[in-house]
Amino acid sequence: MNIKALLKSLFLRKFTTGLLILQLAITLGLLVNSVILALDTGDKLAQDTGIDAENTLIISLQPTSGDYRDLDYFRSIVSQDLEALAQLPDVESVSLVNQLPITRRGMLGNVYDLDDPDIINRDKYLQDVKIFLTNEELSNTLAFSLLEGRFLTKDDQPEFGTNQSGNVLITESLKKALYGDKSAIGQETNNGRIVGVVKDIMLNPTIPADKQYGVFGNRVMEWIFTGRNYLVKVSPGQVNKVRNQVRDTILSVQAERDIYRVRTMADHLKRFYRHDKGLAQLFLMLCGLMLFVTAISSYAYSQFHISRQKKYIGIRRALGASKKDILLYVLTENWLVYSIGCLLGLAMAISFNILLSQYISLSKPDMMLFSLVSIVLFVAGTVATWIPAQKTSNIPPVIATRTV
Repeated sequence: MNIKALLKSLFLRKFTTGLLILQLAITLGLLVNSVILALDTGDKLAQDTGIDAENTLIISLQPTSGDYRDLDYFRSIVSQDLEALAQLPDVESVSLVNQLPITRRGMLGNVYDLDDPDIINRDKYLQDVKIFLTNEELSNTLAFSLLEGRFLTKDDQPEFGTNQSGNVLITESLKKALYGDKSAIGQETNNGRIVGVVKDIMLNPTIPADKQYGVFGNRVMEWIFTGRNYLVKVSPGQVNKVRNQVRDTILSVQAERDIYRVRTMADHLKRFYRHDKGLAQLFLMLCGLMLFVTAISSYAYSQFHISRQKKYIGIRRALGASKKDILLYVLTENWLVYSIGCLLGLAMAISFNILLSQYISLSKPDMMLFSLVSIVLFVAGTVATWIPAQKTSNIPPVIATRTV
């Protein structure tokens, strides 16, 4: 096959060939980045959160009665709620927390050792640490893994109105940031005295895995107005059963509450990444459409230009070219166009990736993915070109040589 002659033929119809090559490059660039986005989203949803997400329920509620302005009344109702929920069959633990893990923002504050306040200038992540106000049951509810010291107890709750920092738990990554390999137990921070270190859980998915800084203090009952989420640890396989009971259980204690969401921690994770998933699905749908349009364009391109080369093809047939030779000629011309389109598509894929990375988190394309997507594009183009190529190979030499 004379590649030089094929290139010359393509150059003679450079406008239509150029449009098809541009369309191929754009399709390839979009397809590569759409697959990357879909794979990234899948990886995010599958990553280990450090929490038994499938068996942890989140109950989000808001009081609607003016009686809750009385802080003692508020505490009394919340205590009854927690006790009633804990008595439900298949409930292992119940806790109250001011904010949820797996969120971007929330209650944040700087954290530093009292002997080294300048450390927050050396580590920017220490300036926005998640501060959790909770009760002593959170360690059981989220199944914390204790690495050092002890969990919080009821005795760690400061007396109301004393403005004491009290004792706190911290995450492993925060301990390493503050004290390295040294023990953190008994160390004094601006948020309290450290009594325990727990294994990291996913607090903010948008920051590095080794920067999941968190502080947990038994102070939520002091600042009960910030507590809007109950966490319920359920026995495996009993989530739906318990979910159907929690609403009535809470309202039976005090009916003037708006329970606007009951979901699992796994649902919470999916909700966090819903925009990423929706964007990936949209991109894949657009790429499917682009792939379909490109295949139609390839068919129309081949059909049109083959019809204008009947005389040339007829001469080749008359000189002894077989049907297989003609078929291979048409397909080779198609493959040449697609090769040029894919080479340009590599640059397009990198450009799209750089552009999209300014707005969303996106992995870099690799040659394996690029090769696989190129193969898909080549197969689609070959299938689209096969019909006009087959028709062309069946043209009798006598009819072809009479075509002007």
